[in-house]
Amino acid sequence: MPPLYYHLEDYGGTVELWFSGGSSRKAKHRPYFYTLPEEEKSVQGFLERERVRARVLGVEKELVKFYFLDDKSRKRAAKKVRRPFDVDIPSWFQFCVDRNLIPFSQLTESLRPVDEPGDLTELKKLFFSGLIYSEEGFPVEGKSPVVALAYAIDDGPIEVITAMDSDDSSVIGEFVSLVRGEDPDALVGYGHDADELKHMRARAKLHGMRLSIGRDGSEPQETGRFFRGTILVENRIRGRANLDLFPIAWRDFPQLPERTWYELADEIGVRRPKVLMKFRVAEVWRKDRDRALEYLKQKLHTIREIYGKLMDHQAELSKLTLRPIHRLIRTPVGEIVESYIVREAKSRDWVFPQKGARRETGYEGGYVWLKSPGMYEEIGYLDFASMYPSIMAHHNISFETVDPSPELCDDVEEVEVEGVAARICRDVRGLVPILVSGLMEERARIKARMGELPRDDPEYKRLNALQKAVKVVTNAMYGYMGWTNALLMNVKAARITSAFGRYYIKMVRQRAESKGLTVVYIDTDGIQLVGGKENDYIALLDEVNEDLPIRIELEYIAERGIYVAKKKYAHLVEGRLVAKGFEFIRRDYPPIIKEAQRKVVEMALKGSGLEEIKKVIEEYRRRILNREVSKEDLIIMETMGKELDKFERRTKGFYVATWLLQKKGIEVHRGQVLRILIVKGPGSINERARPAEFFDVEDVDIDYYVKLFDQVMERTISSLKKVGISERKAGGLEEWLS
Repeated sequence: MPPLYYHLEDYGGTVELWFSGGSSRKAKHRPYFYTLPEEEKSVQGFLERERVRARVLGVEKELVKFYFLDDKSRKRAAKKVRRPFDVDIPSWFQFCVDRNLIPFSQLTESLRPVDEPGDLTELKKLFFSGLIYSEEGFPVEGKSPVVALAYAIDDGPIEVITAMDSDDSSVIGEFVSLVRGEDPDALVGYGHDADELKHMRARAKLHGMRLSIGRDGSEPQETGRFFRGTILVENRIRGRANLDLFPIAWRDFPQLPERTWYELADEIGVRRPKVLMKFRVAEVWRKDRDRALEYLKQKLHTIREIYGKLMDHQAELSKLTLRPIHRLIRTPVGEIVESYIVREAKSRDWVFPQKGARRETGYEGGYVWLKSPGMYEEIGYLDFASMYPSIMAHHNISFETVDPSPELCDDVEEVEVEGVAARICRDVRGLVPILVSGLMEERARIKARMGELPRDDPEYKRLNALQKAVKVVTNAMYGYMGWTNALLMNVKAARITSAFGRYYIKMVRQRAESKGLTVVYIDTDGIQLVGGKENDYIALLDEVNEDLPIRIELEYIAERGIYVAKKKYAHLVEGRLVAKGFEFIRRDYPPIIKEAQRKVVEMALKGSGLEEIKKVIEEYRRRILNREVSKEDLIIMETMGKELDKFERRTKGFYVATWLLQKKGIEVHRGQVLRILIVKGPGSINERARPAEFFDVEDVDIDYYVKLFDQVMERTISSLKKVGISERKAGGLEEWLS
C-alpha cells in the first residue's frame, strides 16, 4: 500500500509532496491567472496562454489564461493588469485544487488521490517539550540554555534528555540525533515554535552546531503571521509536519485569557500538573532537578492528551479544505472557509477577482436583548449558529446573487427586512446556498451514521470529528461574506443575512412565549429560555426547525445562571462554569483577583449563602493585604500589539518594554506576551509597570492590588445584589464586609 501524502512545500515553480515514511515527489507547477480578452496585450513575461470559458461571479465569460515560470513572475505581470483573476490564490493551492489533493490520501503516479483518505494515526509523531534556563527568569534568545527536553514517539514512554550544567550542546545534539534516527513524519508540541525551537536554533549557532532536523538535513526556517494581536511564529521543517498546538488554541478558544497549555487542558478536561512558570525554572533546576524533570514529563503527557482531543477535528478540516495539516492549524477561520469555497467553486469553473479596496465595510450584527438582571434555573440554551446557513440557503443569499450583475439573472426581487433592503436573484441558485445546503445534508447523514455506532467505536470518533469540521465551515460561511479579506466579499449579502437572523430570532421568541416559556436572554449566539424542562426545549426546537426556514440546536441546559447585563452572564453547566463578560475571563487582571471572582460567582450559582461568600472575599483580601501570595498570583498579561515607536497611548506594556530595553538590553517584539507587576515608587500605575521576571512580591505596590481587588469585588457584589443575592451597603467593600 502506498504511503500517505500529508505535507507540501513549494518553491520556484516546483511543488514537493511528502509522504509518510519520508519519501517525496517533486512536480513542476506553472502558476497562472486570467484576464478579460481586452487586457490580453497588457500581460508580459508569461510562458503560455490559452482561451478559456469560466465564470466570473456566476456569469460565464471568455477569458485568457496565462501561465508563468514561478509565482514571482505571475505577481509581477498581474500588476500591469486592471482586472486579473485568481492572482490572489496562492500558487501551491492552485496545484492542490487542480489535482484535488486531499491530505492523508494515497496518490497515483500522476499525483491523483485513490481510495478513502487515511488519518493522523498513520503518521509517526515525535512529541517534545523543554525547559529553558534563565537566572533572571526572562529567557533571552541565544543566551538561555535549553537544559532538558522530554520526548515520546507516538504513544510510547516519555524519556528525557538533560544537560549536566548550563552547556546545552549535548541536549541539542541528542535532539538532532533523535529526530534523524527516529525520522518522524511530524513534530508535536505546544508553543515550541516561539520557545524550544527558537532557543535551540539560536543556541546551536552559538555552539557552532546546526539544528539539522529537516528530512534533508536542513535547519528550520522561521516565518510567521500576525493574527488576533499576536505573532504566530512558525518553523518550516522540510519534509516534516510541524504541529504546534498553540495556534489552534489561539484561533479556536478565544475565551481563554492567555491560551496557555494549562488553560486549554482545563477547558477540554485534560488532567495536568501544577504549572512551573518560566521564572521558577532556574530555582527548581538548581534545588530539585528530579522534580523539574518529573514536571516536564507530566507536561508532555498533558500535551499529548491535548493532541489526542483536538487533532482529529483538525485533520478532517484539512481534508475538507485541501490545506495540509501544518498549514491548516495556523489558518484563520476565514481562510479555512475560503479554501473550501475555492475548492468547490473551481469544480464549477469559477474564477476569483483580485482583492481591491474595500469601500463598504461593517454591518449590524445579531439582536442582543436581556429581560432583566437576575438569577434563573434550568436555562435552555438554543444555539443560532446553524440558523444563518439555513437563511442563506432559503433566501438564495450569496456573493453573486445579492445586488446581482444584470448578466446573471432576469428575475430579481426587492427584499426588505428589519430595515435592511437588498435585491436578490431568484432564477439562478447561488453558490453559497448550494454549498451550505450540501454541507447541512452531509452533516445530517454523518450524525445519522453516528447514531448507529457505539461511542467507543473508532469510526464514531472519526465521524464526530468530521461532523464538527463540516459544522465549522457551514456556520462560518455567513461571517466570511462580510470579512474584509474575503476574495468574494459582499457586505450587503452579510447585512441582509443578519437582518433575516434578527427577524427569525424574534419569531422564535414569539413561539417560545406562546408555549409558556420565558425568554431571558438573546444574542448573536443564541436564545436562552426558562420555564421548561429538556423535553419542552426540544419540542420548541423541533417545531421551529420544522415550520421556519432556519435550523437551531440545543447547546446545553444550565442548572442555574446569573445575568448581570447584556453580554455579561454566567451559567453553571454540569458543575462547570460558562461565563461571558466577567473579569475572570480576561487576561488584564491578576490571577488572584480572577480566582476570587470566579469563586464568588460559582458559589452564588451553587446556592451558597451570603455569609459564606463574605468569608471567601474576606480571606482573599486578607491574603493580598498580607502578601500571602506568590508573584504568579499578581501578574497582569499584556501582548505587545505594536513596536515601541508606534505607541500612541503609553500602556503598561509600553513601560515594561522600555524598561527591558534600557535596563537589560532586551528588545521586545510585536506579538510578544509580557508578564507585568505593578511595583512601588513614584509615577502613575502604568509608569510603575515592570517585567515580573525581574521583581517579586516584596517589590509590588500591594495597595494597588488591594484597591483593584476591592473594585472588582464591589462590581461583583453589586451585580449579585441586582440578582437578589445580597443587599449592598454604602461606603464601598470594606463597609459591606464589616
